[in-house]
Amino acid sequence: MRIDDQVEPLVREALTAVVKSDPDRLRQAFTAFTNDDAMTSGARLATAIALYVLNDVHGRRPTPAELRSVADKLVEMEDWTDVTSDEVTTFLTAAYDAAQATQVLPADRVAPLAYVIAANLLSSCCKDGEYWFNYLDRAEAGLEASSEG
Repeated sequence: MRIDDQVEPLVREALTAVVKSDPDRLRQAFTAFTNDDAMTSGARLATAIALYVLNDVHGRRPTPAELRSVADKLVEMEDWTDVTSDEVTTFLTAAYDAAQATQVLPADRVAPLAYVIAANLLSSCCKDGEYWFNYLDRAEAGLEASSEG
């Protein structure tokens, strides 16, 4: 995946807002996206990051039961959001199946889900002693390397 240098800092800020459980900062981060294309590109990057982390943790595509477990834990940890376990499971299943999330979820839920999921996974699955943003750097490097293949 080629990462857009204009969108990546916006994605990073949105992820930071989620990690810090700061809804005001997240709203501000979303308004920084200049247009729908930038928002879509950012949500795609956040989704790719989430899948990278899940594959890194599980060594493969998680089973439906594992995705449900991830979703349940995420919702508990991110109780400051209105994200549901069903939404998380549906979102991740669609992402793994390369389906458009807007075909299985309301369009206005896609970006918030992408960022909440990616940020939660980065912060909860990083190695002991590792900062979540260092895991983000590794994930982005891995995504870019996979596209150079």
